[in-house]
Amino acid sequence: MQGRKRNNSHGMKAHKPPTIKDVAKRARVATATVSHVLSGRRAVADNLKARVLKAVDALGYRPNQVAASLRQRQTRSVGIVVPDLTNPFFASLVHHIEELAADSGYQVLLVGSNENPERETERLQALIARRVDGLIVMPTGDKVSVLDRGGPPTVLVDRGFDAAGYDRIAADNAEGGYIGTRHLLDLGHRDIAILATDKLANIQERVEGYRRALAEARLSRNERIIYGGVTIESCREATGPELHREDRPTAIFATAYVATLGAVQAIRAANLSIPEDISLLGFDDSDWMTVLRPYVSTIRQPIQDIATNSWNRLHARLTGDVEGHLHIQLPCTLEVRESTCPPGRHVET
Repeated sequence: MQGRKRNNSHGMKAHKPPTIKDVAKRARVATATVSHVLSGRRAVADNLKARVLKAVDALGYRPNQVAASLRQRQTRSVGIVVPDLTNPFFASLVHHIEELAADSGYQVLLVGSNENPERETERLQALIARRVDGLIVMPTGDKVSVLDRGGPPTVLVDRGFDAAGYDRIAADNAEGGYIGTRHLLDLGHRDIAILATDKLANIQERVEGYRRALAEARLSRNERIIYGGVTIESCREATGPELHREDRPTAIFATAYVATLGAVQAIRAANLSIPEDISLLGFDDSDWMTVLRPYVSTIRQPIQDIATNSWNRLHARLTGDVEGHLHIQLPCTLEVRESTCPPGRHVET
């Protein structure tokens, strides 16, 4: 039938989505109050907040985040850069940070550098180009050159110790190295090798803790440092020759997740038993350490505390509520399981 104009395929008027003004009218408050409640940027009295949220729910109001971002010159997004997406330590950190960011109304854009400085630079440039409001970076090294040219508020986590002008959050690596070595010394070990992945500052701090414990025990002459690289395979290859020496160590202190796995592989390949032939102490905790016997003793980093401090520091910068730069070190803990025992003693599992 010609001449009749339909509004839609069902002959019904299109429903107009509710606006912030509709919410304000229903809640009997100003539009600014609605905005403060939804953005969380300012405190609102509990009774007003309850009315706004009730109106939002009743009307089915959904804020236009794109328009809000353009008005505020914010994207409500943060970038996270990690050196190894497969490493449980970094994966767990990201998990906790993402939850905290979501609670504050931020989306997370996650990228990995695969321990490659050039890729790290590319990923950082891509995040900056997307105009993220802030960055949490776990660098491949002790410097992050791309950030020297300016960018959004940034917090460095675990690494990046030589990058000045940034907040840095990390475990107390030196104390962790000391506690771990002290544990092995207290068990009676005098020939302790430390398996370091590389010469990054955080790893070197763990080595310094090892050295301090040996020096206190007057065993500095027994220092034995193995540099294994940043992969499980390279750590296995570096550890193998030490296990075939006549004066092989009675204990290995592996300073990272990949080092612990590499050491396990090398010990198995040498037909040695843990802990009967050689004790093994790891650094970083992971589910696999309590799956197969013997369960692996380890130094546990405070992942949740690192994540919380990292997010809180970045969020404070995003809201302009912070001055100066902090270097926060958080304590590690020793988790004693079955892979460490006195030298030469059989342990029932």
